[in-house]
Amino acid sequence: MMNVMNYQDYDVILDVFKAIEKDKFDEAKDCLDAKFSSVILKKPVKAEEYVEVYRRIKEGMPDAKFEIIDLTSDGDTFKAKLKITGTHTHTMPALTKGWKSMKKTGKKINMIVTSVEIVLRSDKIMEIRNLNPEKGVAAGLLDGLNLLPNNYSKN
Repeated sequence: MMNVMNYQDYDVILDVFKAIEKDKFDEAKDCLDAKFSSVILKKPVKAEEYVEVYRRIKEGMPDAKFEIIDLTSDGDTFKAKLKITGTHTHTMPALTKGWKSMKKTGKKINMIVTSVEIVLRSDKIMEIRNLNPEKGVAAGLLDGLNLLPNNYSKN
């Protein structure tokens, strides 16, 4: 693995989360390729759905901050850890179909919620893969807030 300082295209990885923090969801979506894919709570999602989950997180945690830690690259893909800090001060809409909205808990979170692999295509993010498929961003966040439903298997 190489430190990403040798690459020029990695800024888009930071830009997508900076845009989300500032509630600029259209800008965040613009960082994602038209054929973007990821998985959230075990369900495949495209760019619009991916950004929508973060909009819902921000609705429940308006002060949420997203930090990319240990960003490295092997030349084809990037690997990083995603840290979220913030306080659950508002009702958070359901993050996926069939789930319920989550009433505010007042709980603070300051933790690495997942490790991801990111695939870029020129200046766009093509794919974000959870390195632990059972515990992606949403599951890691909800687990940290003690809101992950008991029937959601992390094993």
